[in-house]
Amino acid sequence: MLKDFLWKAFECTGSIDSYIFYKEIEEKDRALKERKIAEEEAATGSS
Repeated sequence: MLKDFLWKAFECTGSIDSYIFYKEIEEKDRALKERKIAEEEAATGSS
């Protein structure tokens, strides 16, 4: 939701700050997904 808002703000204004903030959130989302996958794999591997 925040990502969508920031992307729209970037599209409409060309604000570099909006783009950088968008990319930071995108990277945190990606890292969180990778961490969840690693935790699930570790949990299944130790069973």
